[in-house]
Amino acid sequence: MKRTAIRISAAVVLAMVLLSCGRGGNRAADGEKAVMRYAQYLSITGCGSYSVAEITNPWDTARILHRYILVPEGNAMPADLPQGTLIRTPIDHIIVYSSVHASIIDALGETDRITGVCEPEYMTCKAVLDGVAGGCITDCGSSVSPSVERIADAGGQVIIASPFQNSNYGAAGKLGIPIIEAADYMENLPLGRTEWIRLFGLLLGCPDRADSLFLEAETEYNCIRDTVSRHIEDNGGDSHRPTLLAERKYGASWDVPGGGSYMARMYSDAGADYIFSGNTSAANVNMSFESVLSKGIDADIWVLKYWSPQPMTYASLEAEYRLYSEFRAFRQQHIFGCNTYSSTYYDDIVLHPAWILEDLAAVFHPDLFPGREARYFKPL
Repeated sequence: MKRTAIRISAAVVLAMVLLSCGRGGNRAADGEKAVMRYAQYLSITGCGSYSVAEITNPWDTARILHRYILVPEGNAMPADLPQGTLIRTPIDHIIVYSSVHASIIDALGETDRITGVCEPEYMTCKAVLDGVAGGCITDCGSSVSPSVERIADAGGQVIIASPFQNSNYGAAGKLGIPIIEAADYMENLPLGRTEWIRLFGLLLGCPDRADSLFLEAETEYNCIRDTVSRHIEDNGGDSHRPTLLAERKYGASWDVPGGGSYMARMYSDAGADYIFSGNTSAANVNMSFESVLSKGIDADIWVLKYWSPQPMTYASLEAEYRLYSEFRAFRQQHIFGCNTYSSTYYDDIVLHPAWILEDLAAVFHPDLFPGREARYFKPL
């Protein structure tokens, strides 16, 4: 099927979904939780004049990591608010730690609400970079140890950060500024990460726009996934799935995506037989080179990400570690690399997971997308 046909089909399905769901998608009715289709660690409950957003602790799912009480400006403050962090919405001055979350805000058309960022050298959003260069957005330093003085100077009303197990955010956590613990990266479904845009929509006062973007991403992703699935069924079933090795070693170990992770699901949806799919971890799994070699020496295809001003080559990969040449994918030159230095991969995998899915599917099944130019994963 041609790429254009897929796009037309996705547009038709999206129109049907929007008509059936109405303008607000699956927004929470008063007193009811919104039905999260994919996100496991986020719930949103409408409570009349305010909303409650709960973040489940990804490392202890029986506990709540954080509860936020979102009360729109202009609404009277309810007398019976539940326990949680109170936030008046929409937020006008936001400090953002990661490029991913800055890009979500930009996609919602609210970049002018960002007044401070950490590590702008890793930001990919042009509006943010222009803001930093022009002095409208403050460089708050390292996300590990940001400058509390600069956060204060930027007038930060909230900080949006990615939580880690047992993290306390250092001095920034003692400023009294609410920290939105965006645990989207811990979701184990690609669209689970995308669905967190609905929380950003509430924080920024544009829930309809957020719902629309999510429905569009969902429709496009599922259309490509189903196209790949039909292609595999029409060509002998699972035997038509190439075996897949992912990533490469750093230092003494090799972190591979766990079989229960969103990347493992994306590999499967793109039509590959991922060699570590039997592992149940939703996080990366630390393995020795010998273990990966034993399992993946005969893998058909190898995909990896790297960060470099120059494209990776087989010679530069072998120079990193001579034994990489033992893999059949190396010997047969079936390695595809994504250079995150020159691409927006990390932002797009949240906002546009279908783009990454299609890119991978074109690697695993090139006959399905003839003539398609790779966006992320390109042959070494």
